[in-house]
Amino acid sequence: MAVAPTGNIFKALEFDGESSKQYGVYITGEAVYNAPERQVEMIAIPGRNGAYALDKGRFENIEVTYPAGIFADNELDFAEAISDFRNFLCSKKGYVRLTDDYNPTEYRMAIYKSGLEVTPAQLRAGEFEITFECKPQRWLLSGETAMSVTSGDEINNPTLFDSSPLLEVEGYGDIGIGSQSITLDNITLGEITLNSGRTITNVWSQDYVVPLTLSNLQSLNIGDDIIVPASTYTRNDQYPDDSAFLSATLTSMDNMDSATLSITGKTSVTLNCTLSQTTFVYGTASTASLMKATWTVTYSGGTRSVGCQVQYDYDGNDTIDVHILYAYYSSNKSIKVTIPYIAGDSTLPALTGSVYIDLDIGEAWTENSGDVVPINNAVILPAILPTLNPGANEITYDNTITSFKITPRWWKV
Repeated sequence: MAVAPTGNIFKALEFDGESSKQYGVYITGEAVYNAPERQVEMIAIPGRNGAYALDKGRFENIEVTYPAGIFADNELDFAEAISDFRNFLCSKKGYVRLTDDYNPTEYRMAIYKSGLEVTPAQLRAGEFEITFECKPQRWLLSGETAMSVTSGDEINNPTLFDSSPLLEVEGYGDIGIGSQSITLDNITLGEITLNSGRTITNVWSQDYVVPLTLSNLQSLNIGDDIIVPASTYTRNDQYPDDSAFLSATLTSMDNMDSATLSITGKTSVTLNCTLSQTTFVYGTASTASLMKATWTVTYSGGTRSVGCQVQYDYDGNDTIDVHILYAYYSSNKSIKVTIPYIAGDSTLPALTGSVYIDLDIGEAWTENSGDVVPINNAVILPAILPTLNPGANEITYDNTITSFKITPRWWKV
């Protein structure tokens, strides 16, 4: 079997979570302290001494080479250990985490790129080099922990470099990182759409109730918002002939966005009332009195004030009752009320849990039943992404945000 020597002078590396020790491999640290090259373009300008330095604000990748040795009990175990270690290194795809015992508080993101040329000694041991292509940062393990932050707290960046953190947010509102800001919009969970599509004629009742059933409850959790968007209700009063109808006047409007009264010929009076958006909470019964409008109609039989009011009653579960309240005429008149209906939009995902905002790549997502759901449309980011600058950084956010965590991702070179 492969056996790695013991003692403080014998060091190991860990690549994608596996230690080289289990393959009988140890390393030395001749190249682990090197720094990456900063990308600076030197531009010669005629008539000007020296060169202009165009700093592109980035570091190049760095090649890290570990001189290594391998030990085994016998020739067969030695050959097997070399084969296992070679296949382990070459099986990894893309950047994976690389740590070593020389720098136990940090890690790199690395790709194994070189072949493996072993110089054997007595067919039980051998020397070789392990070369990785690494991103320039040395990520600090201390920056891996998510910290709960209260609005107004300061986070101190202990390095000399700006870091791009990962945010974990519950709720919505404005977030401040130093002088930079982010806006997380209110994410609608299981939105309900409202459409004008049902007409009732010749209904003679002071209170006509239309029960509307919500159809996408499978995407809702207790406490989620049910949004009833703005909508227009229409009432139309018909008169049998010109001589019966004289005039109509809108006399009052309460608790609504807008109302218009129109007259067609001399037989029809139409009232359009626009309701503002209304929000209910799934699991909580509540009532919203949304609109009250009155218009005065003068006709051959006299003058009559006609009222109209819309009220939503939500039972907390799956039904919203729409109440249409109005005065009525005698049976030889016709009243038409066009009311909306509510239809669930089953295409909307059920956005639950935390929202994650990665300020390194400018992406936002949440999770739904283990699946990652992109929600970049809910997050407004500035053109230059916020960072945690060296030193103190104040964190602020609205009281509509109920939980805020930040993984700072400190790094150095």
